[in-house]
Amino acid sequence: MQETSSSYRRLKFMGTQNESSVNKILVCDDNQRLDHIVHIFAEKQMARKRYETNAWHSYFRRITNNMIVFYQNNAALFYDDIQYDTEQLELTSSTFIHGDLHVGQFLYHLSDVSHERVFKVQRYTKTAAPFTWDLKRLATNLALIAYCHGFSDMEMIEILEMFIRQYIKKVLSWNKKSLRSQQSSDDDQICHMKPWKLQKKYSVIGLLEVQQQLYDIDWQSIDTVKSLMTLAQQLAIATAHLHCQPPITISSLKNSTNLAMDNTADHCTQTLQMALSSKVLQQKLIDEICYFAIIYAEIVERDHRLFFKNFRNETKFQCVNTIKNFKIPRPLANVRRETVLIVGGGIGGMATALAFAQAGIRVRLLEKNLEFAEVGAGMQLAPNCSRILDRLGILKHVQANAVFPKQIVWMDAVSGERLTCIDLGDKFVEDFGYPYIVVHRADLLYALYQACLASYMVTMETNRTVISVDERPESMMVECADGMRYDCGMVVAADGLWSSLRKFVCDDGAPLSVGYVTYRGTVEIDQVSKEAGLENVQFWIGPDMHLVQYPIRRGELFNQAAVFKSSRLPDETDEWGTKQELNERFNIGCQHVLNALNLIQTNFRWPVYDRNPLLKWSRGRLVLLGDAAHPMLQYAAQGAAQALEDAYALVAAYKKHGQSKIHAVFHEYEKERIARSSKVVQFARDIGTFAHQNGVAKIARDAVLRSHDMNNFDSLKWLYAEKQNQDE
Repeated sequence: MQETSSSYRRLKFMGTQNESSVNKILVCDDNQRLDHIVHIFAEKQMARKRYETNAWHSYFRRITNNMIVFYQNNAALFYDDIQYDTEQLELTSSTFIHGDLHVGQFLYHLSDVSHERVFKVQRYTKTAAPFTWDLKRLATNLALIAYCHGFSDMEMIEILEMFIRQYIKKVLSWNKKSLRSQQSSDDDQICHMKPWKLQKKYSVIGLLEVQQQLYDIDWQSIDTVKSLMTLAQQLAIATAHLHCQPPITISSLKNSTNLAMDNTADHCTQTLQMALSSKVLQQKLIDEICYFAIIYAEIVERDHRLFFKNFRNETKFQCVNTIKNFKIPRPLANVRRETVLIVGGGIGGMATALAFAQAGIRVRLLEKNLEFAEVGAGMQLAPNCSRILDRLGILKHVQANAVFPKQIVWMDAVSGERLTCIDLGDKFVEDFGYPYIVVHRADLLYALYQACLASYMVTMETNRTVISVDERPESMMVECADGMRYDCGMVVAADGLWSSLRKFVCDDGAPLSVGYVTYRGTVEIDQVSKEAGLENVQFWIGPDMHLVQYPIRRGELFNQAAVFKSSRLPDETDEWGTKQELNERFNIGCQHVLNALNLIQTNFRWPVYDRNPLLKWSRGRLVLLGDAAHPMLQYAAQGAAQALEDAYALVAAYKKHGQSKIHAVFHEYEKERIARSSKVVQFARDIGTFAHQNGVAKIARDAVLRSHDMNNFDSLKWLYAEKQNQDE
């Protein structure tokens, strides 16, 4: 806002008479401005109620919910270039216009005190003065709405100029014949105005009947650039219509025949057309109105912060007891411009931030929690994951706290039989270039966090909950629950399984569950029997259940996860997959499994979810990544690896095409990643089905496992090897 206001200050007022009022506000200090605001409210709005606590509280509750009403109290800014007769008359039969707006001769608003509709008519000594007032009032309301929704400076100027030019076009093209043909179509197009009633008014000029559809504006429904553009166009047309209507003269019908002929509609229209006939005069008007509206929005921002900051301080208002902990429902907030914004501070979000930083691209990362932390315990990192960590420069830091298991062993959870294994020794490392490691999730996140923290290209913020996104022509506006807004060239949604941004791309409902639940945790290594196989990843499989065990954090902790299918249908409660069911399901296990179950922490329960693959991960300037794009079952141990691969592919595409070709970036990223990640999602499902067999299917499965060569990695090359062939 400051940048635009400064540029507009370089323009001259070009003769407008309200320069002095604006300058007085701009040059006064905070205390002077606060005193002025209090004086306006006390004298104009709270007359004879200055020290009544309830009246003040009621008034401020209303104005915090409607900032438009709040800043109408600065009406002096609009009066300077309006001259009208001192006599103000009220009609006995009200004629309502747009709602809380001054139009032509009519001033209509909802009273803050009585809550009633107030209608006044003012007779102006200058025929052309009312339309200047109207354009300023309407442009100011448009600017305020745009400002409060965080629209960019250029978008605000575009909206204002479109409004004024549309108004000028309508006035210059006005004629009585076109009025009849255009009126119905114009009324049909109005979408942000709520019909109040159809009014009839008899003009004393020839006793002609004037019929006008009248509306109250629902300002709360205006939340996108497109909707505000639509409203601005409608307001311009409606205002031009009203200005070209015959003026209402306040006089009795007996004297109507003596009215001057220059009060005719033709004369009124001709006066406006003459004032707007020159291109130079048109541009002068546009510059003046835009200047006024944007400067006024800057004053609004200052006043809003200043007044409510001090209103919460009881010492500022003697004899008035303010509300404790009073908060503004929707405060005005600054808008930060970001090249790349990443939503989600988990492993995928951190990896993406680090990858962008290493490419020399500045990013901002938002995390909804109060701190960066991973929920969970151990995780397995296959070679394709380590490969990306190496490229990010943090593999050694991760490996410093990791364990390098010798084998992945498949065990029968019921009989205790060793069925097969995958050897993770020299041949495995030679084939895939990296070892298989197991780590604590927190250790991996911490390594990513420290790398991001060390980079001046990454800014990380916590306690930022994104509540909405708004697609703009050249950017994406992201709004947080605390009112902070970010105007972004690109938004990366890395906010996990329960992503709030995924629905912007594809609203496919909640994640899918087939009724499996996980209980997991870690224990000190000295609590575990050596028979547990402390050098391996052990995968104990049984009917609709399995147990995974392996050491982590340099061998100091032992990680365990017990997974089983509940006999109840999954829902949003925690009444299925209970501890009782856990014990019942694993009761058929061998002694080792039963012993392990006693060490598993049962105070945390994780239902198992995934989603069906999407065909597209992006919309506009927002793109999905990690679990927000392709959540998968844990059976393939590929969740983190696929998020890291996403991060690397996205940044590679961005470096190739740049921000100016964001659609090309997303197209290449999706082409690279969707088919592969979708295959991994299905692969994880297949492993779960394979591991949880029973009956004849279990007998056949066990036979396949027993015949497996522990040094045969052909089935894993498509996933672990650097050269990936999705068709294999």
